[in-house]
Amino acid sequence: MKTPLTRHLTPGNAVAMIALVIALGGTAVAASNLPNGSVTTAKLASSSVTSDKLANSAVKSAKLANASVTSAKIAPGTLDASRFKPDVLGGLSTSKITIVAGTPVNVPASSTGTTATAGCPAGQRAVSGGFNVGSFAVVDATGPTGDGLGWSVTAETGATPASISATAVCVAP
Repeated sequence: MKTPLTRHLTPGNAVAMIALVIALGGTAVAASNLPNGSVTTAKLASSSVTSDKLANSAVKSAKLANASVTSAKIAPGTLDASRFKPDVLGGLSTSKITIVAGTPVNVPASSTGTTATAGCPAGQRAVSGGFNVGSFAVVDATGPTGDGLGWSVTAETGATPASISATAVCVAP
């Protein structure tokens, strides 16, 4: 006489259970032993890697490709001196550094010599800077202002008007 357990325990069911255990165990092993380089950008779903999912200090400059981070890819207001470690800034106190975005200046069509500036706060001098130009402007010159208290950019346009702005990195002595 067959009991309820032996009635369902057939050689086919036994083989199916063994196959299920091996299959589930195999995927667990595969997930924990991925070879280097097996997960590529093309295999990642859009927006699957976010800043919340990255460990602190997981992304360092040595891991970034050249020109992978450009000013066009940095959202306005995300870089301020307080977010940098002192050793990145040559030991300077972040309280002595200010990043100033200048006011955008319209460059009329077919003009030359239009200048935009960003001025440093009182007591600080410009040590570096940058600029943002519209797609129809050509930069003629960029650098510190003559007195060293700001950063300037000079541009020209062809037949289409554009907009330019300067950014100054200012440091107190």
